[in-house]
Amino acid sequence: MALLAHERVRRVLGAFLGREQTVAGAAREAQLDVRVVHRDVQALRRAGLLTVQREQTRAGRPVKVYRACADDLFIDARRLPPQAQETQAAALDSLFHHAAGREFHRALSDFAPGWGLRVYATPDAPGFAVLEGPRTARPLSALDEWQGPPARMLSGAPTARLTGEQVVEVQRDLILLMRKVEAFHAANAGGGQPTLLRLGLAPLTEDEFRRLHR
Repeated sequence: MALLAHERVRRVLGAFLGREQTVAGAAREAQLDVRVVHRDVQALRRAGLLTVQREQTRAGRPVKVYRACADDLFIDARRLPPQAQETQAAALDSLFHHAAGREFHRALSDFAPGWGLRVYATPDAPGFAVLEGPRTARPLSALDEWQGPPARMLSGAPTARLTGEQVVEVQRDLILLMRKVEAFHAANAGGGQPTLLRLGLAPLTEDEFRRLHR
């Protein structure tokens, strides 16, 4: 379970599902260093997920040919280490914020109006507000109008009170968006710029919602 919680190890195992494969062949298929694949193969073998089918003779040491113990493996998510999914999500979040920040700062360098934070008085509590935007920005919702630099990124984390039906509708829209991105990816056949789409939708408790807006 701990082994298969890692995306890289699953990629290595996938090279042996339904067919025989060598370590070098798996490394080429998974686009990984052969030494890394060799370590993963040995770990998978010790765990009983790979078996040696035969050996290919050659000058020097013979080459082992492996195959997965089964062509269809099911992993119950409830039995995975609790930190496995959290670690992967944290890595994706870190990558997303790094890449989005890099693209945003690139766009800022060419943005003539200038970009920054405006702190201004308001008649409502707490008596002030903070607006991020260009010098000429008006206090509008980011969802109403984007007045920033033409950056090829988008980052947002809106919170709102939604009905159950509305949550399902938003969830459906996000699924359609992911399918659209996947269709573009397939049509580009390896072309285009690598892009990460980071989406999420989750219900909050009342206490979580209050802490968020303190």
